[in-house]
Amino acid sequence: MHELVRYHPDRKEQIAQLQRHLWSADVALNAAYFAWKYEDNPFFKAPVLQLALRAGRVVGMRGMFGSCWEVGSPARRVLVPCADDFVIEPAERNHGIGGAIMRAAVEDGALSDFGYAFSLSAGPVTMAASLVAGWRAVGSMRPARRTSASAAFIDRMAARLGTTPVLWRYAGPLVRVHHRGVGGPFHALDRRARPVGRLSSAAVRMEATPRVAAMAELVARLGHDGRLRHVRDETYLRWRYRDPLHEYRFVVRGADRLDGFLVLQAHRTEPERGIRIVDWEATTPEARLDLLRAALEWGRFPAVIVWTATLPSETEGPLAALGFVPTSSGSRLRGVATTLIRPLGRAAVDPIVEGRRLLDLASWDMRMVYSMAG
Repeated sequence: MHELVRYHPDRKEQIAQLQRHLWSADVALNAAYFAWKYEDNPFFKAPVLQLALRAGRVVGMRGMFGSCWEVGSPARRVLVPCADDFVIEPAERNHGIGGAIMRAAVEDGALSDFGYAFSLSAGPVTMAASLVAGWRAVGSMRPARRTSASAAFIDRMAARLGTTPVLWRYAGPLVRVHHRGVGGPFHALDRRARPVGRLSSAAVRMEATPRVAAMAELVARLGHDGRLRHVRDETYLRWRYRDPLHEYRFVVRGADRLDGFLVLQAHRTEPERGIRIVDWEATTPEARLDLLRAALEWGRFPAVIVWTATLPSETEGPLAALGFVPTSSGSRLRGVATTLIRPLGRAAVDPIVEGRRLLDLASWDMRMVYSMAG
């Protein structure tokens, strides 16, 4: 029999072991990620998790981490729990435990003051279980992917190997080696990055450390159109880019006062997921395009992924011209790139906040960095 319990710090080591089936094979890295995401979260004072135990051992988990959103004009800030990290030990699956954890997670007493929960990076299994459990889909983030000729060739080779006896075991390592490259996924970017642009004050450059004050200032200066978006102040950005599962690079334009920034992310242990554009802001369409062109030219990445659903309309043509094509979420994206909402308690099934209907994708300004895919 399984027992459902709320999180206790004594369970942290077992959680890190369990999350080898979701986060990474490195238990120490999992422990660091848990501490960052749940213990150091700037919006929740204590971790909110439901655990499934068998014989006193953690065999399943569903977490809720804190997030802070702004919506309306003038903007109103709203704290929202975000559901994530749903995992069950393989030997314990298909025994009804998943639905029980899902229900317990949204009925947790720690969430009694909240009207809704969000889910921003569910995988296919979690997505299916969530819809059964009363979550509602807002819409796809419409991922687009740019694949180099060499990566496309490697993918074709891996697909052929995957259907060949004995050789199938080499398909995954072949893709991983190609995406990691020599020196890591950002090696080419770090080596080639150099200022570009007609004016030194508008030069584009790459930085390995986020300039959180300048980035937050640009976000504030660009203003807010009232759609729902995550708060990106210094506190959030400083915490967000300490994520130990990923490494980041920051392509910026401007001197002390930024004209734009583009944030690139790579998974530390699974580079085959591709480089992701997790945030992208600029004062003008020209500045926005400068950032993207520089990142692609310097990085020469095998694959780059971006969510396009709420990008400015003027980016559609340039993205297509640079080789980005719509893609299904697939295993490399490790998720289905669909935003989900779950009413908590007596909240309305079709929520409207500050005049914005949250089940309408047009009410959102979504970036991958708001989710744990970023």
